[in-house]
Amino acid sequence: MKKHFTILILFFCFSSICAESQSGLYLRTQFWSGGSLDVSWLYFNQLKKVVRNPIYGVNPLQLDKELVDKKANVGSYNLVGNKMNITWGDGKKQTINVEFQKNELSGFDGGVCSKAKPFTFKYFANKTYSGTAIYGSVGRSLTFTFGSNGQFTNKRVGSISGSGNTSGAVESTSEETGTYQINGNTILFKYANGKEWRVIAQPYDLGNEEILMNDQLFKKKS
Repeated sequence: MKKHFTILILFFCFSSICAESQSGLYLRTQFWSGGSLDVSWLYFNQLKKVVRNPIYGVNPLQLDKELVDKKANVGSYNLVGNKMNITWGDGKKQTINVEFQKNELSGFDGGVCSKAKPFTFKYFANKTYSGTAIYGSVGRSLTFTFGSNGQFTNKRVGSISGSGNTSGAVESTSEETGTYQINGNTILFKYANGKEWRVIAQPYDLGNEEILMNDQLFKKKS
């Protein structure tokens, strides 16, 4: 009986230590059959709040704004062993399988997790990155040209492929400019038309100088 009681105490102590150690931004990736990469982000604070895919950046995290605009992605959690019980802002309750390595979150709901790597500079050194995403019959290509002076150009190409009795595709192109600044894992874009856009980002170097912005992988073109 004493042995089982001791194991139970150690079990809850381990849960407490792991819960306390989860603080900051984590990258979650999951590869699906066919080679597609699913990217998402998890931000944990020391008050046992978790934000899924923050839309206002994380440097700093703007929890109040996240709650107003994306409350379904903000939750309170407690950890019991390798189970994380989350109550999301819309009332939905969820129990998620998690994994740890050396008290650091390494797995979340079937995906691989790692502590996000922040950028160590404010501006890219005159580089161009391009990324493509396909959602069914809809495709989108984004190309960012970043200047070392804080200026950027963003070219978007969207297409809808034909289906059923309709053949061919419809394509649209747009180009915008503005200024940008990198702060840790947040890139703030200020467009010339007054629009602002914050993205979660980090280096994702597989030998090709790639970067992640939100849920999309961008490869260096020049």
